Amino acid sequence: MILLDGNAVDMASIIGGILALFVRPFRRSLLKITPRFSKEEAIIDLLNGVTIVPFLLMIGSVFSSELTKELIASAKVTLGIAGGVGLIFVLGELFKDN
Repeated sequence: MILLDGNAVDMASIIGGILALFVRPFRRSLLKITPRFSKEEAIIDLLNGVTIVPFLLMIGSVFSSELTKELIASAKVTLGIAGGVGLIFVLGELFKDN
């Protein structure tokens, strides 16, 4: 039997990313839109899904200093990915032509 001894935040983030991969194709399937899958959008969906858990924990850290300490100590890579995606989003909005 395989023992799961990884970081809970990182494991939840990866699971969130994998689940996010299926949302867009599922919606397109329901709406009968083609193409249902594209590799470019799949990469974006994976990165967006991976950031959901760290973003939720960042919001939750307002209520618990222990949660803040745990997030910073145990999930540096996932937190870095979330920060990078957030930064790209904010800069994209800042420099967007309207």
